[in-house]
Amino acid sequence: MQKILVVNPFGIGDVLFTTPVLRSLKQKYPQSFIAYLCNSRSALVLKNNPFVDQIFFYSRGDFKIIKKKSNFKYLVQVFKAIIVLKKMKFDFVIDLSLVTQYSFIFWLIGIKKRYGFNYRNRGFFLTDKIDLSGFTDKHVVEYYRQLMFKAGIDKFRKHLDFFLNTEDLAWQQEFLQKNQINNNGLIVGIAPFGGISWGQNAENKQWPLERFAGVINRVIDKYNARVIIFGVKADLKAAKDLQNMIKTGKIISAVGCTDLRQLGALIKCLNLLISNDSGPMHIACALDIKIAAVYGPVDEKVYGPIGNPDNYAVITKDLACRPCYKNFRTKDCRTKKCLMQISEDNVFDAIERLL
Repeated sequence: MQKILVVNPFGIGDVLFTTPVLRSLKQKYPQSFIAYLCNSRSALVLKNNPFVDQIFFYSRGDFKIIKKKSNFKYLVQVFKAIIVLKKMKFDFVIDLSLVTQYSFIFWLIGIKKRYGFNYRNRGFFLTDKIDLSGFTDKHVVEYYRQLMFKAGIDKFRKHLDFFLNTEDLAWQQEFLQKNQINNNGLIVGIAPFGGISWGQNAENKQWPLERFAGVINRVIDKYNARVIIFGVKADLKAAKDLQNMIKTGKIISAVGCTDLRQLGALIKCLNLLISNDSGPMHIACALDIKIAAVYGPVDEKVYGPIGNPDNYAVITKDLACRPCYKNFRTKDCRTKKCLMQISEDNVFDAIERLL
């Protein structure tokens, strides 16, 4: 039996982009044991995934939090993680971390085959690697397909996976009933926040709230839709401001009251999600929900929705300075022209085409 480790320590969308890798590995090695190493915030993305047998919550971000509290506890946790991974005796690893630290540890614990990307010459400890200057000319999932081919795997389906269980769907029905939302009517979701992985620069990915409000008012007027707002606890104040801009009581807030599983369950019941470039948007993509996605500094050809093109519309502005997010860095932009020049009409026209 092959024992395989897959590593991606990044955000929700990044982990979702790896789900075709998991599917292709399991198809190639149906009797294999596949473990996944990710950060604790993204782990729920993989819950119920039949192509993952075990999940480890180790990432540099998680360890940094521990280190801030105690250097001793940090060293203990790192040592424990190394011991646990060594005992697993993996045959090979798909290392998507793009940094040296992970592949060094995998070399140290004796994983013989170590596949990954040689980004900025950080792939010294990888045995099989693809040189990478950045994700630039094609979708991230296509880069992963290329790496899978290098690992001897030629069957690869370009579709994201997010698996819901009966508990998730039961919570969904309870939420809908509590808020008197009828499954037979049109249900539209909005994810006007997002960008947590960008930290203090998250607002650089966010279309103005007042324009979201303007679009939602028009959607309610034309389609008599019920609307659900998505976000995390840190978005509660902004969500309240948004609700005050909506002229009807047809809007329900799920901000700060869902985990990733419950978020996915609510997204599953939508007819459409209107979103910034965000984790909820990629979950909707995995669940085959129609999406109107507003993209600013990030290149939608690299990080955008994938799958059936009839299911999504990406709204952008063609500017000389866009996209400015390149090689995992974004410019310090004060004007946000790429977002500010997207009008309510641009987004509403896309919504009408989808509905």
